[in-house]
Amino acid sequence: MTGPVVLFGLGAAKAGTTWLYRYLASHPEARLPAVKELHYFDTCETGKFDRQVQRMKQERARRKNRLPVREEGLRKRLWREIRSYTEWLDVIADGQNDSAYYDFLAETAGDAKLTADITPAYSTLSADSLTRMQEMTPSAKFIFLMRDPLDRLWSNIRMSAARQTGELAGRASEILERVVSDQDATVTARSDYAGTLARINAALDPKCVFLGFYETLFQSDTLDRLCAFLGLAPHPARAEARVLEGEKLEMTEGQRARALAWLAPQYDAVARAMGPLPSRWTDNMEALA
Repeated sequence: MTGPVVLFGLGAAKAGTTWLYRYLASHPEARLPAVKELHYFDTCETGKFDRQVQRMKQERARRKNRLPVREEGLRKRLWREIRSYTEWLDVIADGQNDSAYYDFLAETAGDAKLTADITPAYSTLSADSLTRMQEMTPSAKFIFLMRDPLDRLWSNIRMSAARQTGELAGRASEILERVVSDQDATVTARSDYAGTLARINAALDPKCVFLGFYETLFQSDTLDRLCAFLGLAPHPARAEARVLEGEKLEMTEGQRARALAWLAPQYDAVARAMGPLPSRWTDNMEALA
């Protein structure tokens, strides 16, 4: 008996991965871990499993603290997530173990056709790690979602700024300045579509890769193509679309110009790789020109 299709969600961060996770989790032919982001392969690259264990314990504790709730559906979801975090902690407690990682996903799937690990940080993985993921199971599939580079960057910056103390606009401006001055390695890596696409092309079988755009993700034809790619029956999306939009804050014209200039190589790389782009992308490319 063959195992389930294992979908690896590579990102990008702030490009619809949470919505994608919820959409697939609602599919009757799929069963996903209650822990959306397992962070297994990026932790394998850093070797910092102790830090990841602590992070997962904190996430589990947050859910335990929310348990005294009256709403039965929420209470059941919290218990499901707590159990999933506990099972996942058993996997990573002793460090790297690819067999235990795969078994965790396969056991989560049960008799379902598909399961997934959707971790946006995987967009920064090396080609060697991507090859290792593909070789883990013959049913491995990959998805990389891209959002207009400027919109994705500003959403990422707003999220980071909201987690800090002080006035939001000032914090966001400081982060943006670090980014465009190449002083923020994390945000730079998450913005590097060109690098991710190059590693995908070098490491993965193109038949196992779905490249998509955030701007068209919520359309029925895109979802039908995605389900067909995953071997699933078509499944309608719920009415709500975007999630985790974050704090509202407009860029100034100066900020927009500086960010677009810094992001120009990303627009060029995706246009060469993907051909026609969504209108939001072409509008910003015209602003660059």
